Amino acid sequence: MTDFYAKKIHMVGIKGQGMTALAELLKAQGAAITGSDTAEEFNTEAVLERLGVKSFNFAASNIKPNLDLVVYSSAYGKEQVERRQAKKLGIKQISYAEALAEIFNAKKGILVAGTHGKTTTTALLGHILAEAGLDPTVAVGGVVANWNANVLIGRSEWMVAEGDEYQKKFLLFKPYYLVLTAIDYDHPDTFKSPEEYIRAFEALKAQTLKRVFSRKDAIKGLDTGNLIGAHNQLNVGLAARVAQELGVSRKNIEKAVKSFRGVGRRLEIYYQSERLIVADDYAHHPTEIQATLRGLKEKYPGWQIRVVFEPHTYSRTKALLKEFAGSFSDADEVVLLPIFSSARERAPKGKDLAQTLFEALKQNHAKAFFGRKNINLLLKDMDKEKIFFLTMGAGDVWQIARKLKKKLALR
Repeated sequence: MTDFYAKKIHMVGIKGQGMTALAELLKAQGAAITGSDTAEEFNTEAVLERLGVKSFNFAASNIKPNLDLVVYSSAYGKEQVERRQAKKLGIKQISYAEALAEIFNAKKGILVAGTHGKTTTTALLGHILAEAGLDPTVAVGGVVANWNANVLIGRSEWMVAEGDEYQKKFLLFKPYYLVLTAIDYDHPDTFKSPEEYIRAFEALKAQTLKRVFSRKDAIKGLDTGNLIGAHNQLNVGLAARVAQELGVSRKNIEKAVKSFRGVGRRLEIYYQSERLIVADDYAHHPTEIQATLRGLKEKYPGWQIRVVFEPHTYSRTKALLKEFAGSFSDADEVVLLPIFSSARERAPKGKDLAQTLFEALKQNHAKAFFGRKNINLLLKDMDKEKIFFLTMGAGDVWQIARKLKKKLALR
């Protein structure tokens, strides 16, 4: 195991949700942290400010000869400017997943994995265990409202973490308990078929030390607190079952669920009045979109559900195009944005993929529009209709909701 105590560590891509959580974990291990990223604004910057870690713009000069270690986000390959400089100087480099696994595997680890619901389930399970006095360490892929952070530093042997299947990174982890949420084909740039995707989860199950929990183990009939939708009923029931395994009483589980305030970018409300709600959600897979919209339709009967959706990655959009086009039946109006492309992909040649998706979407949805110029259409009739304005996607679409909140606050 790597000893992080008193080590000088630089983090490449530090503004990412997972990297920000890791920065706090490494600081708790006694490391001195510096970091870098793009100039783009991220919703994790408040966390870095609280930690006293400044993010510099990417530059070779950020890599000092006295560094002990460079930890990099998987979004940045060997040719990234700082990684090249680290290699030149002979500084050891490990990935985010490798560093997190080092910390996790030294504890009794509970890994939460799956295509959908793992962030909410991880955060909720961590919150239940913390409220019950088990003092766990928790690493989450989003900012937990109860902690105003995406990590909780505990002193016990228990650790709860979110397992990311992308690039099979979760296979670095040796969980004591494994918690499997919904599994649904994703990341076609890593997994060339649904069968290959399933095999990765089977491999993770095989290296679990104690027990695997799945949604069939979820406790039924629990109050979901501030979480809405049938999908969250399952997330709550699954987290509750694992907590029960660790000796937490049903009474304490129910109390913790009621006090759980959710995770940033998981149906996060930015603005609310009697006739207008502005919210953002991380849903970026067809199944997630359908579940979120169905939950909203049930929770807000009589409201107009109007959505701005930003597809995330070309490979996912292409592989699941038909499914995306049919995902918005519970939305009254939809504005489709261009595809958010991460650093790991290049745009495919030929016809614009977002336009292809829009044409398919139009066949299923009469009130679908394309491009940012149409966003204001979703706010028409504000004085006549009750409008739930929702931004959706794993990219930077959340900034639209944030800007709208500021605009409304000036009215």
